[in-house]
Amino acid sequence: MKITVQPSTARGSLEAPPSKSWAQRMLFLSLLADGESEIGRLPKSDDVLASLEAVKAFGAEVTREKDKVKISGGEVKVPENVIDMRGSGTGARIAIGIGTLVPKGFGTCITGNESLRRRPMGPVVELFNSLGAEVRSLRGGKLPVVSFGGLPGGEAEVDGSVTSQHVTSALIAGTKSEKGVTLKIKNLVSRAYVALTEEVLELFGAKVECSEDYSHCSVEPSDLSPISMDVPGDYALAAFPMALAVITKGRVVIEGLPAPRQGPGDHRIIDYLKAFGAQVTYISGKLEVTMSGRPKAVKLNLRDEPDLALPIAAVAAIAQGETVLRGLSHLAYKESNRLEQIVRVLECFGVRARVDAGSIRIWGTVALKPCAMKCPDDHRVAMMASLLGAYVGARIDNAECVAKSWPEYWDVLKRLGVRLIEY
Repeated sequence: MKITVQPSTARGSLEAPPSKSWAQRMLFLSLLADGESEIGRLPKSDDVLASLEAVKAFGAEVTREKDKVKISGGEVKVPENVIDMRGSGTGARIAIGIGTLVPKGFGTCITGNESLRRRPMGPVVELFNSLGAEVRSLRGGKLPVVSFGGLPGGEAEVDGSVTSQHVTSALIAGTKSEKGVTLKIKNLVSRAYVALTEEVLELFGAKVECSEDYSHCSVEPSDLSPISMDVPGDYALAAFPMALAVITKGRVVIEGLPAPRQGPGDHRIIDYLKAFGAQVTYISGKLEVTMSGRPKAVKLNLRDEPDLALPIAAVAAIAQGETVLRGLSHLAYKESNRLEQIVRVLECFGVRARVDAGSIRIWGTVALKPCAMKCPDDHRVAMMASLLGAYVGARIDNAECVAKSWPEYWDVLKRLGVRLIEY
């Protein structure tokens, strides 16, 4: 599928897309909870569907009705076949942990698509082995990975400099370990996602506790209770239409996002867009973004919110001055090497940018040029390119890659007044 994006002004409103990060954690914990959970507003993204299929493979009874799903859990069974997590890094790492909870003497093989098989799984393998489980990578620290039943638990030291997803996996599986799990974490990136894991665990009744800086986390063996709730809105995805309003000097209203809170998290996009000079308000569940004039360059550390780097880089492309985005070395290990991909997209549009020791430097300009590019099977890269396409024009090949997280993305842009041609 190819999309041509024409210069436009974004005006309109939308319901925030449900969070795939919330949904994946809710699905796997519903598998472990004793009883029936009901989850509404389940995203239709590939990552979430892969996690739902994994939960079924591990023995949960699943009933779907439109965007609602009922999951009866309480027992982890041995899957009959290999579990294919497609492109979901979060789902794969959690599934590797869940695989240690099947009956002893049995194993579970986790794999994924070509992109996911390139991503590092060594940290999650090493962590579970240090917790007394038996987990093996069949390809030198990458998928496929086989997890064998039996998770004693205990204490472990964790390097969180590449990803935080193995921490999430250990905390979730730790609720059903023999002794519980205590982690000492150094160099943690993406703290917001560990904070999210802690929050969702608490909703299910887990006995979990993390230090304020998330250098220590522990979870006890816990009797998990089912839940009934809708998946909250996703700030990281909603950041793209927010940035679109800034870039096109438009007005976008987004409903369904949770109230901003203190601490790390993708809700910080509000503060970051304000730093560019945008007008952003959040009142009674309704967030509004408008922009007048040209954005001004910023200097930000996105270590805890790396997914925001792409919409922010798009705004920086037209900002006055040099923008510096720090703390992004772990972007090299996402669906693509996003450090390189951000720079390539910017250069395609005629913007000067470079990677500098885990930071990205961007020299903004109003003299952008139209860009023709192919999505490298990375949903956020295509979304980033669409923002600048709405400013100066773009053609995006393999545009269906957005289905990984937000299949309705192109339709949403149309409803906001962005002129698109699909072919």
